[in-house]
Amino acid sequence: MTLKIGKFEVGGRLLAPLAGYTDIAFRELCKGYGAGLTVTEMVSVRGLVRDNANTEILTRISERESPSCVQLFGNDPDEFARAAEMLDCDMIDINMGCPMPKIVKNGDGSALLKTPELAGKIVAAIRNAVDKPVTVKTRIGFADGERSAGALIQSVAEAGAAAVTVHGRTAAQRYGGSSDVDAVKTLAKTSRVPIIYNGDVTRDNITELENVFGAVAIGRGALACPGIFSDVRVDPLNIAREHLRLLSKYFDERYTVNASRKFFVHYFKGVVGGRTVREGVNRAQTVKEVHDVLDKFARM
Repeated sequence: MTLKIGKFEVGGRLLAPLAGYTDIAFRELCKGYGAGLTVTEMVSVRGLVRDNANTEILTRISERESPSCVQLFGNDPDEFARAAEMLDCDMIDINMGCPMPKIVKNGDGSALLKTPELAGKIVAAIRNAVDKPVTVKTRIGFADGERSAGALIQSVAEAGAAAVTVHGRTAAQRYGGSSDVDAVKTLAKTSRVPIIYNGDVTRDNITELENVFGAVAIGRGALACPGIFSDVRVDPLNIAREHLRLLSKYFDERYTVNASRKFFVHYFKGVVGGRTVREGVNRAQTVKEVHDVLDKFARM
């Protein structure tokens, strides 16, 4: 399946942005396994307009990411417009769903569910500043039991958003409980723009969800195995080796080793001998030592 976002047509299985995970190396890895669209980690508009070096690193785009998409967060329409003008990407996604307290307390992320009019102004500001498709990622509601995303979706659609990704939990739930597929279905029925489903997407339910929504955004399911984008059963050893190569391509040794620890725990979960890999990588101090751990696993 494919999804039309502005002038771009992308595959229906998207990599959802994950703070601390969807760096340039992981995005290129997922793109190689068939991700229709990859989105950066969320980037602060305040950081961009104030020339923060860390935000510049987050906005790096791989040559394989075409079309490319940067996710921004904040709450000031003017800052969003200025940030959008600075970006060298094809699309812009706006985070209106992050539930973490340090984000919400500033009026960013899922806090925008409580101010749908402001959410629309943010989309309009970007649309007036640049000629790029704008998408939004949000949740079904803010508080427990709330299903209030309809007002936000209507506001951003009227302002020119090309699509909205909806995570099937409230902000209050964070990542607890189960994603409410039916709540997202209800929102999709009344939306004037495509609704991309997000939340607990696995190999077992991905085809069914695609058939219902047309497109899905995969986050934690991609951490378990990037092969989920193309229904390919990939050897975790091959994934780890390719990921290590990409990390070394884009980052220094310290970052590469630390990222290996963070990702490989997912790749080798439940795999015979996987514990040996995880323990070995946790002890590794150099990229060569990480390679040695993988080579040892290959000989088991």
